[in-house]
Amino acid sequence: MARDSKPTTRRSVLKKGGIAVGVGMGLAGCSGNGGGGGGEDTDSGSTDSGATTTTESSAEEVEITFATTQPPENVSVQAAQEHFIDVIETETDGRITVNLEAATLGGTEDNLDALEAGTVDILHESPTALSQRFASEYSFAGDPFVIEDMEHYRAVNEEFLKPEDGLNGILLENGIRLGDAFYVGNRCFTSNTPVTSPEDVQGLKLRLPQYETWTSVWDEIGADVTPVAYDELYSALQTGVVDASEGPISQFLAVSLYEVQSHFSVTNHLLDTKHFLYNEEFYQGLSDDDVELITSTAADAVQGMTEDIKSREEELYAQAEEEGTTVVPAEDVDRGAFVEAGQPALEELSESNWAVNINDVQDLA
Repeated sequence: MARDSKPTTRRSVLKKGGIAVGVGMGLAGCSGNGGGGGGEDTDSGSTDSGATTTTESSAEEVEITFATTQPPENVSVQAAQEHFIDVIETETDGRITVNLEAATLGGTEDNLDALEAGTVDILHESPTALSQRFASEYSFAGDPFVIEDMEHYRAVNEEFLKPEDGLNGILLENGIRLGDAFYVGNRCFTSNTPVTSPEDVQGLKLRLPQYETWTSVWDEIGADVTPVAYDELYSALQTGVVDASEGPISQFLAVSLYEVQSHFSVTNHLLDTKHFLYNEEFYQGLSDDDVELITSTAADAVQGMTEDIKSREEELYAQAEEEGTTVVPAEDVDRGAFVEAGQPALEELSESNWAVNINDVQDLA
C-alpha cells in the first residue's frame, strides 16, 4: 500500500552497482512539444531487472531529475541550488544526487508533461499553471487581490490546496503530488502616472495576460483591459495601443519597460508563488527516510528561497529607480480600496467557478 493510503504503481529509484534502475534518466525522450513519456509502469514491489524496490534501506543511491523553466542565473534557481540541492547532496554525502534541468526542457506545458511522464521527478511551477491545466476551480490561488502575503498563501495552501480533497487530490489523479510553496514576486502596476487607488486606473487601457479571471477583476475595478501578446508589450506601450501593464519588477526591467513607462506602482495585487511538485511514482518509490529528508529539506528551503528572492526584489526596485523610474511604494497604495472595488467580481467567480468560498479564503489572512 502506497503512502497516505493511495494505491499506486511503484518504480525503483535505486542504483545497484552503478546501474540506474529508474528515476528521471530518460530526458532524451522529452520532446520540445512535451510529447513522449517515461517508462512503463511496473507491478508494485518488482521491476523488470529484478532489483529490490523501496523496501530496501535508505542507504541506497537515488538520482533525482529536478526541473524549472527558469534559467540558471535566475535568483529562484540559484536559491534552490543553495537551499535544496546542495543541502540534499551534502546531508547524504552524495548518496542522493540532483540533476538540475534549468530552462532546458521547454516551456511550462513541456515541463508538466515531463513531470507527468516521470522523466522529471521534481518541478517548480505556479498555481496559475496548475489551475489552467488541471483544475480551473482552484484559480483563486493565483487571482488578483485574493492573497495578501506569503503567510496568507501558506495558510491557503495548507487548508485548500495540499489536502487530498483539495487541489492535491486532482493532481494525484494525474501522477503529481503538491508540495510546499515559495515566493516568486508580486505583480504590480506600470503606467505613466502614479497608481494608488482604483480611481487612478479608470479607463486606462491595461494589458493583461489572457486569463479570464484576471480580466474579470480588473474590468470590475474599472480598467479597460486590452489583450496584447507579451512579445508585443513594449511596442504596444510605446505606441499607445495600451496605457499600462502589470507584472513583477523583474519583468519590468528584463524587457526595459522603464523606457516606455515612467511609474512602477507597488500595488502587490497578485502574489506570484511556485510549488515543489513531485512525480507520484518517484515519491512512492522513495524509502520513508528519503521522503522525510526530501520533503523536510524542501520545507526549510522555501523559507530561505523566499528570503533570497525578496532581498533581490528590493535590489531591483533600486535598479528601476536608477533607470529613472518613479517607484510608488506599497505604503502609498490603498490596496484595501482595490480589494473592495474588485470584490463583486471575486464573489461572482467564487460562486460560479471556485472550489471554495471567497470569504473562507480571505478569512485566512
